[in-house]
Amino acid sequence: MSSSADSVSAAATDDFVAQLAGLSPDGATAALRAFRGDATRYTQGSHDALFSTEVTDLTLRERLYAAWYAALLSNAEQTALAYRERLLALASAADAQTETTNSRLDAIAGQRAVALASIAKTDQRLAAILLHTEALTLRPAATGKPALSTLQAAGLTTRAIVALSQLVAFVTYQVRVVAALRALEAKA
Repeated sequence: MSSSADSVSAAATDDFVAQLAGLSPDGATAALRAFRGDATRYTQGSHDALFSTEVTDLTLRERLYAAWYAALLSNAEQTALAYRERLLALASAADAQTETTNSRLDAIAGQRAVALASIAKTDQRLAAILLHTEALTLRPAATGKPALSTLQAAGLTTRAIVALSQLVAFVTYQVRVVAALRALEAKA
C-alpha cells in the first residue's frame, strides 16, 4: 500500500470529523482530504486538545455538555448524538446517574428555556455554561461583559471562559466541516 493510501486510510479512521461525516476510507472524499492532511491533522489536534484532561478549569462533563448543546443548536443531529453518547458514557464510567443525565439532555432538547431554568436551581455553573453556549452559537453579539460577569459569578475562571468559548467555536466549525464533507461524499 502506498504512503498516500496509508494517509487516506488513517485520515478516515483516526479523526472524529471523518467518523461524524461517515466517510468511506477508500472513497473520493477521503482521497481529497489526503491532499489537505495538515487541515485534517490540525482539526483533530484541536479536538484532542479541547477534550484533554489538561483542561483543568472546565470539567470534561461540562465540555461535553457544551459541545452537545452547540451541535444541537446548530441542527447537527449526528454530531449532537456523538457528544451525547460520550457524555452518557462518561456518566456511566463515573458511576454517576446516567438516567439523570439522559433525562436532563432530553429536557434541554425539548424545552430549552424551561430546562435551563430548572438546571439553574441545582447546578448554577452548568446552567451558566449552557446559556453562554447558546449565546455564542445563536447570538454571539450578546456575549459581552454582562455575559462574562454571569460566568464568573457561576464560578468560572478566566481560563475556563476562554476554554468554553474556544470549544463552542470549534464545535460550530466542526459541524460545518462535517456538513461539507457529507455533501462532497454524496456527490462523489
